Amino acid sequence: MLRHALPAVITHNYHPDRGAFRNVCNLPKDEAEQIIASIRLTGHAYLKENYLQRRMLAEDWLIAERRQKIGETPLPRPIYFFLGNMADGLDKSRPDSIVLPIAGFNPDTITFTFPDSMTSCPYLRQSGLSREPWHGKVFTRGEIEDIIIRYGFPDPSLPREQRGPDAFIEVQVWDDRPLEDIRRQMGQS
Repeated sequence: MLRHALPAVITHNYHPDRGAFRNVCNLPKDEAEQIIASIRLTGHAYLKENYLQRRMLAEDWLIAERRQKIGETPLPRPIYFFLGNMADGLDKSRPDSIVLPIAGFNPDTITFTFPDSMTSCPYLRQSGLSREPWHGKVFTRGEIEDIIIRYGFPDPSLPREQRGPDAFIEVQVWDDRPLEDIRRQMGQS
């Protein structure tokens, strides 16, 4: 079933040992590689040896697109969320979730990719891939609302295999001020 309205919430999935609202790209390369290796050892073989390099390329793309779409923001790198309630605990590398109202975020400090940025970014660089109108693009809140109204997006309550390759919409949050109270409650700086 496709939904044709913007969900009221966004979800941040994280591992409690690493803390919420973190971005591996903010870490020194050696520390980032250690975290990625530990995730890979827990059965996530899809994180290939060049994951950090590909993640950084995708983020460079996001940063450039963000500058064009919404300008400069408080954070130089995003904090990643999913659009809708994706607190299903299925990703063992990020079993904990925080679900927040999207209304708590200034539309001028969030962007979206459909699907996630790591999947969407390669559409810019590869030929011969099946392109949907939303692949390889970064959207503002208004633009993603238009995409959802026009094309819908798969219901996050359905199993991923039923939702297909475009199983979710990623949200990039470029301002962590709305998260400060939550960080304090969790004992994070």
